[in-house]
Amino acid sequence: MRVQAKERRGAVAVLVAVFLFTIVGVVGLVLDGGLLRDQRRRVQASADAAALAAGYDLYWNYASFGGTDVNGTARASAFTTANANGHTNDGAKSIVTVNIPPTSGSFVGQSGYVEVIVQYNQARGFSGVFGQGNLPARGRAVARGRWASFNNGILVLNPTDPNAFNSNGGGTVDVKNASIIVNSTDAAGGISTGGSTIIAPEIYFGGSPGYSLSGGGTMTATIYSNQPPTPDPLAYIPEPDPATMTLRSNNPTHISGKKDVILWPGVYKGGITVTGQGNVTLMPGVYYMDGGGFSYTGQGNLIANGVMIFNAPKSNSDVINLSGLGSVTMSPPTSGTYQGISLFQQRSSTNTISLTGNGEMAVTGTFYTAGGTLAISGNGGGDVIGSQYISYNLNLGGNGEINIDWRPDLTARQRLVGLVE
Repeated sequence: MRVQAKERRGAVAVLVAVFLFTIVGVVGLVLDGGLLRDQRRRVQASADAAALAAGYDLYWNYASFGGTDVNGTARASAFTTANANGHTNDGAKSIVTVNIPPTSGSFVGQSGYVEVIVQYNQARGFSGVFGQGNLPARGRAVARGRWASFNNGILVLNPTDPNAFNSNGGGTVDVKNASIIVNSTDAAGGISTGGSTIIAPEIYFGGSPGYSLSGGGTMTATIYSNQPPTPDPLAYIPEPDPATMTLRSNNPTHISGKKDVILWPGVYKGGITVTGQGNVTLMPGVYYMDGGGFSYTGQGNLIANGVMIFNAPKSNSDVINLSGLGSVTMSPPTSGTYQGISLFQQRSSTNTISLTGNGEMAVTGTFYTAGGTLAISGNGGGDVIGSQYISYNLNLGGNGEINIDWRPDLTARQRLVGLVE
């Protein structure tokens, strides 16, 4: 028996025809959305790279231009980097905007910052059935390239030894406006003994507990133990090149008697020694001690404003020693690579920098010896002996008061380069 098939009305074909537009549109949105997401990653990476390139340029020229792009080299670096990443700033397919300083975000108008915005106009594919025009992918980045003061009064770099920070004697060490950091992971990386008093807002130790108190020694501060080490913030600063400086003396310079003497910046072979009752004035600039060190043990006055003394020892006896009975007035350079640094010892040297206050010492600036020991003694009342100490080891002593008066305009600057937005 033959069964007659039912008549088909073509309903499936009609439904396919009806929904085909929607299906194609959804597929188009998925494909174009995936491409747009990929382009957003690309433009963000390009904006990041371009901002960093401009930030490094701002940093390298910071000593000359203070974070402003006077010669346009930072802006040019940003455009060059964006172009290398495929964003040519042709005004149609890609648009690159560089703002120095930024015009939006958290760093509007601040020198030492750069804002880069990269936009890529992606042509539509299948999604063209729903609309017209390009699909913009946009990335934005802000980078920092500047020098800034390191907000720390004392930093002891020694990573492991006990007593890396050693305060003894009956005096008081008062660190104003900044903290103390002792990197040593030893349980007694810092000690206070012999009636010494340490005063600071905070003290950070690398060990547990990281400090030891004995013989009436005290630490008046909020203390934190087991802290991560702080890298040398001045490791980027180059040591002075004597070949680029004026040679002032081929032989050791000895100053004695009652005569007044004026010295000029440059290279002093064999160093400088000051004794006697005469007054010595150092004119502003960098003084390079090519062996011999710098010694002031006289009874006259030492005046050295806008000065940095750099010690390049030839032997263990070539040290910096300021321990005279007269008054000492010293301040660091106010501009340039060595802004804020008064004393700087060759990083490879383990020699000691010594300063002894006798009531008439007014020395500001950073004392920096990454490989050596800094020895500070206060025997007078209210001596200002430096604004910041950065050393491998630190010994503090004497029966007087040592004031470390941290100020951002009188201390060295660390390098700050990187993305901030």
